[in-house]
Amino acid sequence: MRVGLGFKSLRREHIITLASLIVLLASAVVGSYLRLYPVFNALEAGYGPMLNELDPYSEYWTAEKLLEKGLSYFFSLDRYNEETHIFWYPWGRNFVKSSLPLTPMFSVVTYYVAHLFSPGLTLYEWMVYVPVIFFILSLIGIYLTTRELWGDIPAAVSSVVAAIIFNSRQLAGFTVKYSAGLGFIFLATYFHVRTWKRRSYVDALLCGVFTALTAAGWAGFNLLLAAIFLQIVLQPLITKVTKEDLILWGFETLPLALAIAILPFYGPLYLIISVGILIPLGFAVIGVALFLEYVSTRRVVKLKYPLLTKWRVIYFLLIVLIGVGGLLGLTTGVLHLKGKGLAAMGLGELTHVLVGTVQEYASASAQNFIWSSGAPFIISLLMLVYFAYRAFIKRSVLDLFIGIMVLLATYATANVSYFFPYLNCVISISQGSFIALLVPYLSRKKDLVLALLSASLMIAYLFTTLLQGVTVWAPAYRAQTPMILDSGLGVGKNVPAWLDTLEWIRNNTPRDSVIISWWDYGYWLSVLGERATVADGATLNATQIELLAKALTGTEEEAYEIFTKYFRVPPDKTYVVLYDVVLFSEQLSSTYVGPLAFQGGTFIGADMAKGISAIYKIAGRKPPTTTVTIGQYNYVMPNWTNPTLTSATLYKLFLHSVHEVFGASGYPVRFLYGALQYPQYAPRLEKPALTVFKPAHIAVSQLYEGSSVYVVVAVYKMGD
Repeated sequence: MRVGLGFKSLRREHIITLASLIVLLASAVVGSYLRLYPVFNALEAGYGPMLNELDPYSEYWTAEKLLEKGLSYFFSLDRYNEETHIFWYPWGRNFVKSSLPLTPMFSVVTYYVAHLFSPGLTLYEWMVYVPVIFFILSLIGIYLTTRELWGDIPAAVSSVVAAIIFNSRQLAGFTVKYSAGLGFIFLATYFHVRTWKRRSYVDALLCGVFTALTAAGWAGFNLLLAAIFLQIVLQPLITKVTKEDLILWGFETLPLALAIAILPFYGPLYLIISVGILIPLGFAVIGVALFLEYVSTRRVVKLKYPLLTKWRVIYFLLIVLIGVGGLLGLTTGVLHLKGKGLAAMGLGELTHVLVGTVQEYASASAQNFIWSSGAPFIISLLMLVYFAYRAFIKRSVLDLFIGIMVLLATYATANVSYFFPYLNCVISISQGSFIALLVPYLSRKKDLVLALLSASLMIAYLFTTLLQGVTVWAPAYRAQTPMILDSGLGVGKNVPAWLDTLEWIRNNTPRDSVIISWWDYGYWLSVLGERATVADGATLNATQIELLAKALTGTEEEAYEIFTKYFRVPPDKTYVVLYDVVLFSEQLSSTYVGPLAFQGGTFIGADMAKGISAIYKIAGRKPPTTTVTIGQYNYVMPNWTNPTLTSATLYKLFLHSVHEVFGASGYPVRFLYGALQYPQYAPRLEKPALTVFKPAHIAVSQLYEGSSVYVVVAVYKMGD
């Protein structure tokens, strides 16, 4: 108990707390502003607020149904509900088992409140802003966690880092499960820290509630569950185990277990044959530790079985055995983990080939870590040594927990770059430990050298982090444009070819039409085009995606057979949508089919690039390719001079569409990379003769004013 604190000391503490809260508020304002750039850019292009990327359209469609028919209607959106048959035609999508309710429900509930203040606001517009709300919730969780661990000043620094570091899942319009999960997982982290710092049952229960909320929105809650479990498992090695530990674990996990059992996305079996097994296993491990610790103190054991007095050695061997058993369970299929989870654990070879073709599921390089996380990431790695020292020498359970969080997040991200947004939040917390380590030395007047060194380190750290914020992360935020606005090419310009195409589909095709495209654009076509599609971003049916890949890489006749036999589409009401870029040169009087590569490492491509990198691979076929060198970069390109490629449905229809637009004006279509040094003599590509499909609509947009690159989105109707 502190006595004789005095007015000046109280005033100083209050000033620091107030300053810290002001920094938190400023971080919330700056961070929100940065994350609103997709809205600003859409408004500048003449549009209103727009959802970003692909998956948010599925969440919006679901939320719209809940707004119309009530929140409980979510649990009626199964494959037997006709409304779901615009997804994964003809089977429909079981949203109840393939999606989570938090994002659409949160959007609808908060929309009711927002609508009171702005009656003209639509649900679509509101959902664009929801990720920014999730950002503020995560920022509060990060701030409170850091403050509980290390105090006001470290918390202020953590909030600044969390605000300026680039986080794609908190961008306005990116309204997905991930953004919802980030909103609540760090509030759960905060109450977990309070639980083990204060030994509080109430905090443990609140931790369980917020972890359950996270699980209702994002399966990534498993990263927090794993960190808490590993803390519980390793805790007996560094400190005494008590029955209270068992009770605290129960309060923290039972609300989560209840949520897992109730939500059809997981179900009771998740607690037995998937990651949820960590919950009952935690009880078992703590129970074993308590038993071994108790037995080791008995006099008869000391006399007859002295080996048992070394109970921590036995316990450690048991942990190793459990770990080996878990890996065997995963590799043999006894334990079930979805593809993304297996890849995050470094077991990507056990996943379907589809997982390896998704860009954000690729492993992260050192360059990715530096660009995305910068100095805060390097500090986090260095602080792992400090966390280990605090955990195993000073016996600090909470330092053990934070160290595990950083390790798990880093390992998962190294294997699957999808986890960068979560990693960046975790390392924002860990920055507090670095600041907390330096702050006490700043006021040591008797040791001026140490004080100057600490000040220098802190200034260098803050300068480096803020510099990257200004020169890298802020420009990255400013460049964010809704994906559909720039036709998914990432150029940050108004390229309305896809918007024009969706409008045409919505207004010019029968309502019972089926639109076929590569799975990436399924949500756009179903939600904005209002037509049924055979595949979308949920990638639920790997068999259907394989068949789609075989159709697109096969001949027109093969595509027709797959579409009618396996997808059961109406032949006279089926359309295929595809797109890519072309280079139009009036000077050379030629048009060159994409994808396109330029000096300096710039590459622009869409379906034709995905074809050789993913679609052929999923179909189990080898793509006809050629490698070209431009400057210091090598590119693998589709070989448009190969008849096998130009007879594949995907490439044949695109080549035909380019002829329809540019060839009709008298400009020959060529393959630029067939004679890169002499483009005017590049191989000429003749217009293919179609046997099954015919052009229905072709939208063309210039990449930007003055550019010679154009985007072509083509819609082809299948004949009966």
